[in-house]
Amino acid sequence: MAPSLPPGPRLPGPAQAALWGLRYPQFTSAGHARFGTTFTVRPGTMPPVVLTTDGDAIRRLLTGDPLAKHHGNDAVRPLLDDRSVMLLEPAEHLERRKLLLPPFHGERVSAYAKLMQRLIDGEVGRWRAGETVAVLPIAQNLTIEVILQAVLGVAGEEMRQRFRRLIDAILFYPFGSMRLRLSERLASSRITPRRRVREAAAFAAGLVSPAVSTYFPELKERSRWSFLIERWWQHHDRLFALLDEQIDATRADPDLAEREDILAMLVQARDGDGNALSSEDLRNDLLTLIAAGHETTAAAIAWGAILLAHNPEVRERATASAHENDERYLSALVKEVLRIRPPIPVAAGRVLEEPFEIGPHSIPAGTVILIDAWGVHHDPGRHPDPERFRPERFLGEAPEPYTWLPFGGGAHRCIGAALAELEIKVALSAILTQVAIAPADPELAPPARRGVVMVPHAGGRIRIA
Repeated sequence: MAPSLPPGPRLPGPAQAALWGLRYPQFTSAGHARFGTTFTVRPGTMPPVVLTTDGDAIRRLLTGDPLAKHHGNDAVRPLLDDRSVMLLEPAEHLERRKLLLPPFHGERVSAYAKLMQRLIDGEVGRWRAGETVAVLPIAQNLTIEVILQAVLGVAGEEMRQRFRRLIDAILFYPFGSMRLRLSERLASSRITPRRRVREAAAFAAGLVSPAVSTYFPELKERSRWSFLIERWWQHHDRLFALLDEQIDATRADPDLAEREDILAMLVQARDGDGNALSSEDLRNDLLTLIAAGHETTAAAIAWGAILLAHNPEVRERATASAHENDERYLSALVKEVLRIRPPIPVAAGRVLEEPFEIGPHSIPAGTVILIDAWGVHHDPGRHPDPERFRPERFLGEAPEPYTWLPFGGGAHRCIGAALAELEIKVALSAILTQVAIAPADPELAPPARRGVVMVPHAGGRIRIA
């Protein structure tokens, strides 16, 4: 069989980019209904990509020789430089993972969760009956604070504020400064936040970020003729300089050996040859951890809150489990949130050196093949009654391999998966044990795309009963 791309929608590239970026569930569901498990998408001006939910193909993409499978993460350029762990070639990627993994396991993760517990307790303690709360901007503030303290080891409030402004300016450009100003007003209301501030924060959280421009890479090329892009690059340069400043200060810290933040551990880490990570590598991996662990975790917390608000039977059992510290049910709850609303709808991307067979198709070598996590998670053949929010599905036997993919899989599986799940569990448990929640809107908020992340429209609003 001669390699060739599978059929796919014939819409122009800009239209496919818009549908892929802003209406991913509807666009991909229609594609699967028409073309089957595997079809080709041509978003924007990027090369064609193949999207699949084929179970056998997913297994083969995520297993086997990792050195023969290259990443499919080019869409995250230029946010991350080529030295990011997400963009390294296979052999170097595996070596870098060995250095990055230790801080994200065992007691270290539990220590980070305690920080999240203090932060969420302080926030939920200010909520009052009758208020409408937009959970997404609050969760964004919490997750970035965990990153700044637990990942970067930033102790001073002034330095954390500098980081917050630049991170927002880059990740949510061009709406970052607006979102941050509204979130600051929200956080500064220590007694009874005004409803209009809550509503404004919800509106800001629902603004569409450049989810479409990602698929026109030439729009992010640095040029003095483009004022808007030049502003983004200025924010980018300032953040890189601030990360370098934090790295230098960490290296020079006389108490480095006693610190427990991830940057301190990475500065002291050595590879098999005794070599330390360079400042460039540290900077790029820190930015990767920020980009991967901030908006995604916040989105999952917001989805969890509104799903619980709209499902009283689940909410009742989850509340009892939170009061009783029933870790088994709470873990199942988190898994179900991530199944029905995965923040990243694409589980993984791979580029193979040889043609790759998927059913009747032979995909040409060098093609980006994407695993459709949203499609897998909503497939009734894999998850019966997939639109029903039912944590009990994760209480029995473990799900079939490669049917639950919120963190990808294989050699590129998300390094911070354990920390993310624990943060979500801590946040939802705090909400359930400290306040009574109810829906703020008649129907569950539809998904909206912010960059590559699926968030609840209007910021994930709940009512404090």
